[in-house]
Parts: sequence; structure tokens; C-alpha cells
Amino acid sequence: MKRIALITLLLTVATAGLAFGAMKGSADVVKTTATPVAVTSVAGERVAFTVKVDIAERWHLYAHGDTNFIGVDLVPDEGFPLEDFKADYPKGHEKEFFGDLVMMIEGKEKIEASALVPAGLEAGEHDLNLKLTVQACDDKTCLAPAFLPVTLKLTVE
Repeated sequence: MKRIALITLLLTVATAGLAFGAMKGSADVVKTTATPVAVTSVAGERVAFTVKVDIAERWHLYAHGDTNFIGVDLVPDEGFPLEDFKADYPKGHEKEFFGDLVMMIEGKEKIEASALVPAGLEAGEHDLNLKLTVQACDDKTCLAPAFLPVTLKLTVE
């Protein structure tokens, strides 16, 4: 009897583990890349780049600043060597989700970003690391939020 109970328990745990492993998160349905992947500038000038956001079919994200759900947000990592970071987000389109009117983005979108290379930043290569916060939802559910890394290189001349 103990052997049957133990086998049943192990099968239950294994099945739950498989189901948990098959669960998706927002990072599974949203991909992001920076273009260009490398920028060159001199100290004192602004650099500009684009963050492309590719949202899988049937999923959507909430526009930046949404007050009902987690909106798209691009934030420099700690140690980001540039100043005065600015991002221009896609506006999205109004749609109803669980009775609330929200601003959604779908498909392929772009975030236009720029930052100032500080006057004192030494010449050479620098990593520009940012994180894009996303929470993907379909018409029935939302996935766990994800913090997608966005990386590009800066060469200061």
C-alpha cells in the first residue's frame, strides 16, 4: 500500500512539474532587439537608437503609462554610463480588456530612445544595458511580467 501511495505521489509531482515547465511567461511571446547594435559618438552629444518589440500573434502588451495593467517601460540598468535618457513609446490603440478600456500594442512596434554622452565619459567602448518591462496578455489571461534585456555598444571617440 505504501508503494502505491509513493508511486501516486511521484506521478503527481512529475505531472505538476511538467505542467509548470510548460507554462509560458511574457518573455516567451515578446522578443526585443536594439538597432543599431552599436553606436559611435563624442562626449557631449546625444546618441539615438531604436528598440524593436516583436509581440507574438494573439498577444498584446499595454502601452507605456497604462494605469490598469503593467505598461511597457524601458529603463537603463544601474551603471548606465549616459545621462538624460529619453524614450518615445508607441501610443497603442484603445481596446476593451475585462471591462476596462486600455491602450494596447500588438504585432511589431518600436521605442525610439536617446541619451546624452556625458562630457567626462572616457573614450573607448561602453556597454549600454537597459531592461524592457513587459506583460503579455491574450483575450483571456495575462502571463507573468518579464524584464527583457536590451544591450548595445557605445564607442566614444
